Amino acid sequence: MSSAQRNALAIIHRNRPPHWGPTKQDTQEGAMEYWEGFDTSHWKTTDKAWMAERKQQWLEIEKLLYVLDKNKKARSLIKQYFLKGQLPEWKKLHDWSQGSTTRHLDLLLFLYLHPSRDDAVLRPLRDQFMDNPHARWDDRLIGFNTLWQIGLSEPASGSLRMFRIADLEKELPQVAASLAPAPEPFADCRRIEVHTDGQNERLFNLMWPDITQQTVRLPVTRDTYCYRAPRYTMDYEEFPLRRHRFTLDTLWTMGQWLVWPAPLNRGSSDMLFQYERPMDLWYHHCAQEDVPEDPVWRELVMLAVYRIFHFDVDQEALDSPRSRFVRRAQALLTEREFSASFQALIAAARNGEVVVSEPWNNDAKVLAPAFYTSTRWTG
Repeated sequence: MSSAQRNALAIIHRNRPPHWGPTKQDTQEGAMEYWEGFDTSHWKTTDKAWMAERKQQWLEIEKLLYVLDKNKKARSLIKQYFLKGQLPEWKKLHDWSQGSTTRHLDLLLFLYLHPSRDDAVLRPLRDQFMDNPHARWDDRLIGFNTLWQIGLSEPASGSLRMFRIADLEKELPQVAASLAPAPEPFADCRRIEVHTDGQNERLFNLMWPDITQQTVRLPVTRDTYCYRAPRYTMDYEEFPLRRHRFTLDTLWTMGQWLVWPAPLNRGSSDMLFQYERPMDLWYHHCAQEDVPEDPVWRELVMLAVYRIFHFDVDQEALDSPRSRFVRRAQALLTEREFSASFQALIAAARNGEVVVSEPWNNDAKVLAPAFYTSTRWTG
């Protein structure tokens, strides 16, 4: 191709109308240019002591990634970011594992694995990550669901996950032998503790600066859209910040955390709803919600509220995670406005009207009043 022809094509490319959509050159160059100037000075790759410590920390991080179902390719990409500040090649990866709910570097991991703990450094990076049109929409949003997994679902079951030792030796050969054995009858398994080293509240505050926000408008391209193909090189789509809203039923998971035997490990000790802003977020979602019509879920909500008002705070330290949560939850449930049906449930749980058998184990049942009972199986 002659110089004149190349110049002519360049002029056409610069002046192409928006409805033609992006070219391969647009998307590849745009993805690179978007992160131009990304500050990697926080990664002290020439400092041997720093790198040695970082590599040791990676062994703990990789266990978390395994729990989060990140496969070997994903873990390799994330490792390059953790050790060197190397970002994924968004253009090359947008088609990889599209149906996965995990993929590779999401917002949670982007912030958590950054060497800086300075919020003034990380807040602009949070916004830059969310506004990256060359990442898939789920790369930007998966991290929100992951945070609730680590900060709520996992603590409710002790923040311990079991895996077969044969699989661990294949996937995590450097740490498999050091993992704690699982109790009988799971002698062929080892346990991994699920935690962010006490960073759940900080990550929540970084990721969710406005607790009233339930949807987010994200830039998308022809490669990264979800529901509606963009009319132009870049367009916008509206997405929910969480796949599922919080409901009154979420209290049941919080209540299960109160049942877990002490002492709590690092993951269980960092349950998100002991902190003010996550609890306010739950209230924002549920303030006007009626008690569930399904008798099974109605009973579970009652059991959760009963546990909150009858938890023995004297059995734990004054400022233990569970004491902190119970005091915060009791104040919120008694001082704020809720739907009439839920306020009636709260009053019944507080005033001794409700009779519960085995409230502090998994066989708990509401025996009276009949409205809050169900025929669910508890074995």
